[in-house]
Amino acid sequence: MLVFTSAIVFNFWYRSRVHERQMMNLYIESSLKQSAIRLEDAIRLRLYALESLAKHLQYHSGRGELTKQLFIPIVMPVYERFGGFRALNFIDRDGYIRWVYPLKGNEGALNKNVLKHKEPSVRLSFARARDTGKPAMTSVIELFQGGLGVATYYPLIVNGRPAGYLNGVFTVGPLIKSTMTMDDKVGLMVLNRDRVLYSTGNPLEGFQEEGISVRELSLRLRMWPMEGLVGIFKKHRWITLVILLFISLSLSYAVYELQRRYSRVKELDSVIKESEYKFRSLVENSVAGVYLIQDGLFRYVNPRFCEITGYSREELLDRLGPRDLTYESDWPLVERKLRERIEGKINAVNYTFRAVKADGTVFDVEVYGARTLYNGRPAIIGTLLDITEKKSLQEQLIKSQRLESVGLLAGGIAHDFNNILTAIIGYATMLKMKLKEGEHIEKVDAILKASDRASNLTKGLLAFSRRQILQPRTVMLSHIIRDFEKIIKRLIPEHIEIECFYNDTKPAFVDPAQIEQVLMNLLTNARDALPGGGKIIIETFDAIFDKDYLMSHRWVTREGEYVCLSVSDNGIGMDEETQKHIFEPFFTTKEVGKGTGLGLATVYGIVKQHRGYINLYSEPGRGTTFKLYFPVAEDFAEEPGKDEDVSSEETGGGESVLVAEDEADVRDTICTALEERGYRVCATSDGKEALEKIMENPAAFDLLILDVVMPGYSGKEVFDRARKAGFKGKVLYISGYTMNYIHKDHIIDEKTAFLSKPFTPHELLKEVRNVLERKQ
Repeated sequence: MLVFTSAIVFNFWYRSRVHERQMMNLYIESSLKQSAIRLEDAIRLRLYALESLAKHLQYHSGRGELTKQLFIPIVMPVYERFGGFRALNFIDRDGYIRWVYPLKGNEGALNKNVLKHKEPSVRLSFARARDTGKPAMTSVIELFQGGLGVATYYPLIVNGRPAGYLNGVFTVGPLIKSTMTMDDKVGLMVLNRDRVLYSTGNPLEGFQEEGISVRELSLRLRMWPMEGLVGIFKKHRWITLVILLFISLSLSYAVYELQRRYSRVKELDSVIKESEYKFRSLVENSVAGVYLIQDGLFRYVNPRFCEITGYSREELLDRLGPRDLTYESDWPLVERKLRERIEGKINAVNYTFRAVKADGTVFDVEVYGARTLYNGRPAIIGTLLDITEKKSLQEQLIKSQRLESVGLLAGGIAHDFNNILTAIIGYATMLKMKLKEGEHIEKVDAILKASDRASNLTKGLLAFSRRQILQPRTVMLSHIIRDFEKIIKRLIPEHIEIECFYNDTKPAFVDPAQIEQVLMNLLTNARDALPGGGKIIIETFDAIFDKDYLMSHRWVTREGEYVCLSVSDNGIGMDEETQKHIFEPFFTTKEVGKGTGLGLATVYGIVKQHRGYINLYSEPGRGTTFKLYFPVAEDFAEEPGKDEDVSSEETGGGESVLVAEDEADVRDTICTALEERGYRVCATSDGKEALEKIMENPAAFDLLILDVVMPGYSGKEVFDRARKAGFKGKVLYISGYTMNYIHKDHIIDEKTAFLSKPFTPHELLKEVRNVLERKQ
């Protein structure tokens, strides 16, 4: 179970890493596009401010009032209000920079002639402004006063010709700092061609780029994740929900920001339309359904919303509202949430409910919504996710955990009960040996028969809880079925037809005895489902589970090659409610006294212990099919069955045996049986006491009989420490179950001697003799 759980955790971790990378790229893409829009808007806003300032200066110039004393107070408010300007200058008709504000830091530009600037872009832009009488703008240039920047020239036309020029100079770095607030999650670099104009550092990982163009100026924005963002995505594995919430809030903020910007600067209508286009592109391509609700109707939905609901945009917009898509009994909840947001009681919220598609299909959705303004009035914007598959996976997990909890309880009960049965069987067997013929022997036999039935019951519990010992080997499933055919014929009455199809398959690494038990239980169920006769089909074939199969079949968690054992019948079948509980122990649809309810629970436990899968398909009146998938063996060579080396002589030869068993009744039974057959016995009650006895003289014992689970040290730990101390003898493990003490996944190899509780004195003595006579 540990390996199975680890595989699930690793699979989830791997998928989370891939999803994190996708979400991180989406975060960078969204932030980059917003930064590009803000920078482009900031540049255009400053150009608009310069244009208005030039008209003001042109008015005063036309009246002959423009002097340095008037120029400075006029340009000063523009410089102070709009960050990013390096200087605001006045250039005379001949190209000389005469007035500079502010002068400090810009002394190098005063009285310089722009027509003699070394940058061709400066000379060409100034000449274009002079010749056309229209504003002109340079690309990124090296400024007279030092550093890189952009210069604009606005001619002041008086009597049809320039009387001078307003020269606006700004640098990208200060402009970015004054218009955008950067956090430590992303890095930003602004380039013009190959020249870096602004940078917060060097990229840690792959970056994304976005270009903007304003008149003659072309810039590239490069953005990448910083340690803060990478740390967040590594820390939170449920980042998908956070990112979707972030996108929802970002979209709400983007709508609000666009509306506020539109009200403040109506003259920039074309720029806002470009921004809106870019924003719409993000929403239209979103992986979540995006919607806008006003007055109880959908005013906007993106393509993904239409895919999820099955409606077209024409059917939804201005015609349908949330009530039309909500399952009737869930509408009060949805209506209350919508009303609370519209009234402003809550700003943003997320919740789940059942929705109805256009074709009538009911499915589960999760929505993230927030209050916003649309056309100046309250509205709700949000995202919608189809979580039907997510809920299905959660239900599967809950069912698996419930079965595991029941399995833990069943396994614990079986283990303790096996200890009790071992003592009962031992004492009853020894009592029978001492009684004379006819002296209550039939009553002792009744005790032994009842104990045997109880033993079979605990074996079923151990199989379900996956704590029984497997002894697997490489074998063809078809060979096991062929060898089992005689039993099948006795089990299935003649009025039921059986067909077997043995396809050429790869071998599996399984315990043949457990596979026979699985077949027995499945065929018994199939027989009971055919009271009036019918057909049972047994089939084997190969199966391959690849990534695509795992994506569409969530009950499979590991890729690989498998061998399938299929058992089908055309009997009465099962409804969905029965299928939900079919693998639970003691669940049965049979009459009282005709079934224990452990048959399919045992099958479930055996398959899971082999690291396999079960798939069930059934419909009432149409029969049932069980498909069991076992991993293909790594070694394709089929192993022969193990020959039992059983000695008929059970009497000891004076060998010294140490018994370590924490249950007093079981310990007394074992010691009595051994002593009566001539063995020298040393009894200990836990692992620590057993190890102390061995350490006194490791050569004093020929055999260790160790309970797997004991206080102090486990049986495996006692044997390992004894080996290191010089013990050369043999070991026999006993237990009700192993819980990973013998070998991982509760599997022991064929060289390890093991005796499963409950056992009779005869079985104990035979196994002790076999172990002692077995070659090292």
